[in-house]
Amino acid sequence: MSDTANLNMIYALAVSLALGLVIGVEREWRERAYEGAVRPAGVRTFGLISLSGGITGVLNEQFPGVLAAGLAVVIFVMTVAYWRRSHDDKFMGVTTIFAGFAAYGCGGLAAAGFFVPATAAAVSVAVILGAKERLHRFVSLLDQKEIFAALQFLLIAAVIWPLAPNRNFGPYDAVNPFEIWLMVVLISGLSFAGYISVRVFRASRGILGAAILGGFVSSTAVTLSFARMSRRQPEYESAFAAAVVIAATIMMARVAIITAIIWPPLLPYIGVPVGAMMITGVLLSTLRVKQQSKEMAETPSVTNPLELAPALFFAGLLSIIMLASRWLEAVFGPEGVYAVAFASGLADVDALTLSISRFARGGLDLHVAAIAIITAAITNTLVKIGLTAIAGSPTMTRQVSRALIIIVAVGATVAAIPLTGN
Repeated sequence: MSDTANLNMIYALAVSLALGLVIGVEREWRERAYEGAVRPAGVRTFGLISLSGGITGVLNEQFPGVLAAGLAVVIFVMTVAYWRRSHDDKFMGVTTIFAGFAAYGCGGLAAAGFFVPATAAAVSVAVILGAKERLHRFVSLLDQKEIFAALQFLLIAAVIWPLAPNRNFGPYDAVNPFEIWLMVVLISGLSFAGYISVRVFRASRGILGAAILGGFVSSTAVTLSFARMSRRQPEYESAFAAAVVIAATIMMARVAIITAIIWPPLLPYIGVPVGAMMITGVLLSTLRVKQQSKEMAETPSVTNPLELAPALFFAGLLSIIMLASRWLEAVFGPEGVYAVAFASGLADVDALTLSISRFARGGLDLHVAAIAIITAAITNTLVKIGLTAIAGSPTMTRQVSRALIIIVAVGATVAAIPLTGN
C-alpha cells in the first residue's frame, strides 16, 4: 500500500474518532451527575464506537460484511448495557443507545470518504442531543390542533405540491398548477410559521420575525396572512401593519438583487428609486415597530394555526391575474412593455424583474427596462393595499395604506426625475 493510501486511511480514521468525540462530549456533559462505574457512555465510549465504525468501514472494502457485523456487535453491546442498567434501576435512556448507532454510522461514512456528510451528521446528532430541554419545552407548548395542523401542512407541501403538474395550461398557457399550489404552500406555511413563532416567542418578535423571513419568499403571502390575522386579533394590528411594511421593503431588496445577478449594468438605473423606497420602508417600519412594541406585552391568542381557505382563495385569484397578464401581453405585444409590467406586477415582481433584466441583456433600452421594473414594483406594492383592504381590519388597512402610499410616492417621484431631465 502506498504512503498516500496510508495517509488517507489514517486521516479517515482520525475523522471517525473526532466525530465520536464530538457526540461523546455532549453525552458525558449531559449525564455528568453519574459517577464511577454507573456513568453511562461518554467521551471515550463514543470515540471508540465511531472509531470502530471507521475501522470496519476500511476493512469492509476487502472483507464485505464486516461493517454490518460491527454494527450488530454495537447493537448487542448497547442493548445489554441498557438491559443491565434498567435491571439495576439505573436507567440509561434509549437516546444514548441510538446516539451510539449514529456514532458508528458516522465513523463508517468517514471511512468511505464521505467526510462532509459524516461531519454534518455527527454535528446534527450533537445538536439534537444538546437541545433536549428546548425541544421538550417546544413540544410541551403544542396541543392537538397544532400537531394536526402541522400534519396537514406536510400533506399539502410534501405530498400534493410535488405531484402538481409543472407545466402551463389554459388560454395563453397562463396557469401553472405547480406554481399556483406553491402559493398555497407559501401562504399556509407563513400563517403556520407566524402562529408558532408567536406562541414560542413574545408576540412582537414572533410576528416581525415571520415577516422578515416571509418577505424573502413572498411579500404578498405575508400581506394576506397577517391581514387575515388582524381581523381576529385587532389588539395587534400595529404589529401586523409593521410586518406588511417590512415584507414590502424586503421585496424591493429582492428586485435589486435579481437585477444585479442577471444584468448588473441595469442596476444603476433602478438603484436610486428602489433604494429610496427601501430607505423609506425601513424608516416607516421602524417607527411602526416602536409604536407597536409599546402596545404589545402578551402573546396573542391565535385560534387557527393553519389557514387553508384564504390560501386557496388567493391561489384562485392569482390564476385569474396570471390569465389577465398574458391577455394584456398578447394584446399590446412586445412593445407594450409597460402594460406588461403593470399586469405582471399585479401578481409577481420577481418573474417580471427576471424577464426584463434578460431583455435588457439582450438589447432592451436600459431606461425602458428600469421603468418597467419600477412600475411592476409600485404596482405590486399597491396590490398589497388592496389585499389588506379585502382581508384585513379597517385599522390595519389605514396603517398599511398610509405607509405604502408614502413608499410608492417616493419611488415614483425619484423615478420621474430623469424623465423631466430629458
